[in-house]
This record gives sequence, structure tokens and C-alpha cells, in this order.
Amino acid sequence: MIKVIKSGFLSTFQDMGRAGYTDIGLTHSGVMDEFSYLLANALLGDKEKTCIEVTFGNFEFEVMKNFSAAVCGIEGEIEINSQKFKINRTFKLKKGDIVKIKPLKKGNFVYLCVKNGFNAPKKYGSSSVSVREKILEPVRDGDILKLNNAETIPNRYAKISFNVPEVLELRIVFGHQRELFDTVEFLNKEFELKSINRQGAILKGEIKPKKGDIISEGISFGSVQVPASGDPIVLLKEHQTIGGYPKIGNVLPLDCFKLSQFRRGKIKFKEISLEDAKKEMIEFYSFFKKLRFSFIEMYH
Repeated sequence: MIKVIKSGFLSTFQDMGRAGYTDIGLTHSGVMDEFSYLLANALLGDKEKTCIEVTFGNFEFEVMKNFSAAVCGIEGEIEINSQKFKINRTFKLKKGDIVKIKPLKKGNFVYLCVKNGFNAPKKYGSSSVSVREKILEPVRDGDILKLNNAETIPNRYAKISFNVPEVLELRIVFGHQRELFDTVEFLNKEFELKSINRQGAILKGEIKPKKGDIISEGISFGSVQVPASGDPIVLLKEHQTIGGYPKIGNVLPLDCFKLSQFRRGKIKFKEISLEDAKKEMIEFYSFFKKLRFSFIEMYH
């Protein structure tokens, strides 16, 4: 178990989200940056266990039982009893330790995973908290959080990283409404990140659709909506399930994970075919499956 001393700006239980409920208006939710989350799980030899997604860092807790944990993100630092460590590795924590995840200087999210996962409440088949839809509750100061079968394992260090460049390239599969836009202008234009949260990212760029609002229809993770203002909206993990703005296409999920860690800067789009997009995502998830098994072989 751990006792939360400081929960920070927003800290929530998350997993890979809840599938199969968009027909009743429930968003998928889940971790914003699947790369960092899956890396933390792989380092622990786990598969998609419930974690704590910490927004902007500044999270502190007391260890109440010995266990191993992994902390992963773009870049960051933690303190264990005032001793400093870089993230993207596992840690052997002991009862009485005071652990601080320092405020993030780069990226928006960091993932705290524990061996065998947190014993978190579930709703609609997932432990993922959705603040917008008020599904489950964020972590609060003073909370006592339970673990599933606390266990200590050898420490592991990640040699791979998830880089987010100053100018972020988002690969996009154009959709059936592409004829409503000048796609050449869209690909040549440089956008700027205006704001971002778990629902989506608003870009400044003024791309005007040839037609205004459409009849509302289902939308998905990564959809790029363009309202009358001309500022594109890239929908992320807590997106609404229907929308009436024209959609130029869908951003590759892998690039959405990078976007979720983007704070400010320029953004450009690059077209990718549906076939290549599928290949990229199959390779992405296959990599972490193999990585997890390789770590398990090391342990036993």
C-alpha cells in the first residue's frame, strides 16, 4: 500500500481504457501516452496493469509495504528519501520510504506503475478515471491506495526513450470528408499548439472547410475536426463520441501519444496510408509484447 501525501495537479488511475461503450456516449478514456505506460509495465514484467497517471508531476507518497515500482515518461526526476534518481526505470521501495515525483520540466504526464498493478475500483470494465464524464474519482491527498500482491523484483533500466521534438510531425490518414478541404494547403501549413487536455488538442492555423457543420456522426480517437474558426482539434483519450464538425482525417495513434506530451511549439501534418498506419501500430504493440517477455525471462 501507499499513502498519498501530495496528489499534484491531477493524478488518476488509468489503464488501456474502456471499449464498447461509445454507443451509450461513454468515451474510451485510458492513458494518454501509451508508450510510457507500456514501457513501465514491461520493465516490471507486467501487462497493462492499472497505474497512476500523474499530470505535470509534483506527486508524493509514503510506502507502507515493500514493493517494486516503475516511473516512466518523457523526462523527469524522483526523490526517494531525498536521494535523486532519473525516471524510466524500476525502483525497489521499502516500507517507510518517502517518494517524490518532481515537477516535470518536459512532457505533461508521467506514469507510476507498481508490480502486479494497483487494486483500483472498476466501472464499465476499466479502472480509468474520466473527469469529464465523472466516472470514478481522481487520487486525493491522504488516500490509501492498495496494491495487487506487492512484490519486489530486480531493478531494470530502459535504454529506449520517447522523444518529442520541438516541431512535432503528426501522420494523418485522410478520411471520406477530405474533399471538404484543400489537403495540399493543409499539409504545407505549419500549426501551433494552442491548448491541450485529456479531451483534445486545439491547434492554431486557420484551415477553412469548404462546408460548415455536418450532420453529427460518430468520431474516434485521433480524429481531426475543423470548426468554423479554422483551428483544427485533434481528439484525444476523453473525446466526445459524436460531433458535427467536418473531419479531415485521423492522426496515427502513435503520434497522438507524442502529442499528449507536447507542451508548446509548431506542428505539421504528413499523410500516411491506411495500410502503413496499420503496420506501424501492429509493430508498436508487438514490440512491447516481446519486450515484456524478454524481461520475464531475465527474472526467472
